[in-house]
Amino acid sequence: MNQEVIRDFLNVPGIVGIALLSGQSQPVFYSHDPAFSQGQPELLSQGILQVVETIPPEYEVLEFRFSKNQIVLHRFARNLIVLVIKDESRIDETFVDAFQRLRAWIEQNPAIALEQFQALPTAPLPRLKDLIEAFNQLSQFTTNYLGVAVITNYLKSSRPAIEWMEQFQVNRSGQIQLIGELSGLEQTVSAQEHELFRRWVAQFIRRCSQAVRDYAALVEQNALTDTQKALLLP
Repeated sequence: MNQEVIRDFLNVPGIVGIALLSGQSQPVFYSHDPAFSQGQPELLSQGILQVVETIPPEYEVLEFRFSKNQIVLHRFARNLIVLVIKDESRIDETFVDAFQRLRAWIEQNPAIALEQFQALPTAPLPRLKDLIEAFNQLSQFTTNYLGVAVITNYLKSSRPAIEWMEQFQVNRSGQIQLIGELSGLEQTVSAQEHELFRRWVAQFIRRCSQAVRDYAALVEQNALTDTQKALLLP
């Protein structure tokens, strides 16, 4: 099971990230939200150990707010504490089932669990679905300044001439589509593939900036969510 237990838990709707603490060890956060991965773990780590020290022994759960997220500390056996980061979504029975599996695995194998948490990458790679949706949001935003035909041309001409990129088709509405099995949308990309996608975005922004004054600044300020900016922009 190993890291699959952790990943299954992170796939529960509403879960942003997770960390495992043992004694006074510094927490190592794992999140599928790129926006959280950029700087926020360090801010949260600064005071988390002091918070842990204040939890009375009889308390198994402690909740508090951090930025836009809800932080929940769960005390496990053997002096282990799991920190769960949630968003504003409703948590349903899927969370309960996944959390019980996670808890059983950690408490049965505490040493292995700590090793597996340490081995997880702190900035996980995105899915194709997330990249395409973010880029399509950028394309839709750009219709406020350019015609769809121009946007479509810019998307096609700025796409890197690499074989892997040929699976992305630009339709007449200026939207990017994946050619082939839709199940491919759920696949994560490699670091190199992610960089290719970002290069495509950068070239598209450069082309649009030649036609729209301050386009890059407009994108940074208004076009994308923090998560989408972390996915697409350098």
